[in-house]
Amino acid sequence: MEIWDVLGLLFVFLIILVIAFFVFFGPISFLISMIFSRRKHRKMIDDVMDRVSSTVNEYGRDPLTNKKNPSKNEQISEAKMIQANFVLGPGWWNQWIASWHTLFGGNISSFDDVLMLARQDVLQSLRDQASEGGFDEVVNVRLESARISYLSAKSSKYIDVFAYGTAIKYANSNLSD
Repeated sequence: MEIWDVLGLLFVFLIILVIAFFVFFGPISFLISMIFSRRKHRKMIDDVMDRVSSTVNEYGRDPLTNKKNPSKNEQISEAKMIQANFVLGPGWWNQWIASWHTLFGGNISSFDDVLMLARQDVLQSLRDQASEGGFDEVVNVRLESARISYLSAKSSKYIDVFAYGTAIKYANSNLSD
């Protein structure tokens, strides 16, 4: 057998492997997404909510507020803008369910877990930054969100949630010690 015959057979085998990959990868990935994506998102939400709970216990209250002014009428020793973002994509199963709802109507709730996870995680990042910096509270907290997708209509959709606020440290604070 000559080298060209071996290379030809190798090339044909490689093409068969690639075709088999695409034929089986899509359905198998869809099934895996159907079984595990919602479970994974719920576990991630539970983890974030545990972190939120511990931060709220540390402060005695939620340090984030959307008020424009500080909650205390005390002298401010330091103020700093803090920001965080979180990008997350729904699973194929979530997207498939949403496509059915767009065809037949109804409440599209398949993205609720994904949106809740993104929002809670980005807000917790602000809490973590405030705690690490010794800040007492974060005022004027704002959330922005955007849908990110590639040019292809069949591509995955991603959600970017961006949060920012002004972290405040009071002059006679207990947390800054």
